[in-house]
Amino acid sequence: IKRNLQGDIFMKKDNNLYILGKKILFEESPILYSFKATNLSEKNISEYFDIKKGQWTIEDGYLIGKEPGNEGGIIYTNKKFTGDVIVTMYLGTCLPATRDVNAVWCSSWDEETDYLKDSYVCGLNGWYDGLSGLERCGENGFYVSTSLYKYKKGEIVKMQFGSINGHCFLFVNDELIIEMHDPHPLNEGYVGVSPYCTILKVKEIEVRQIVFTPREQRYEPEF
Repeated sequence: IKRNLQGDIFMKKDNNLYILGKKILFEESPILYSFKATNLSEKNISEYFDIKKGQWTIEDGYLIGKEPGNEGGIIYTNKKFTGDVIVTMYLGTCLPATRDVNAVWCSSWDEETDYLKDSYVCGLNGWYDGLSGLERCGENGFYVSTSLYKYKKGEIVKMQFGSINGHCFLFVNDELIIEMHDPHPLNEGYVGVSPYCTILKVKEIEVRQIVFTPREQRYEPEF
């Protein structure tokens, strides 16, 4: 049990994730894809990924993605996922680069523009003002962001993100940062990493098919 300074009791920590109206049963969600950079060399990078933009190498046990231009580099998983997924990534900026820590899911690629088509994007320290948030690229595009979470530049963090029928969420180090509802949900596509005018280092990526239960929430009278 966790309490704050006022003695209020918070939910017991476990491996499940809690969003509005839903409890994601993490351990019961089957693994669809698993990558650890320590098991990879540049010779077999294509066994796990499809490089779309940017420069990608394996260095010191990390997948390194570099994009010097004012745009996003992209590396995709080499398989497409259908349905609700939750992605766990361990990644961060590679100093001296300090900008966006971005990832995508339910993502598709536009060959004509050589850039993202319909995709969900999550990010830390981005949107030019050090914000964290969620974005939908392509048709019906929109985004939601917050300045309350402060990413420590150069730090490897645990990011968990995904969606349940358009209910998108982002956790960092097991804390919910932001969530949103998309009325026109995406439900298939690739998972990827996107250094936007920066350098990112990635340690692990895991994709699971979400298993969840409804979560009843109500207030009891307090006065």
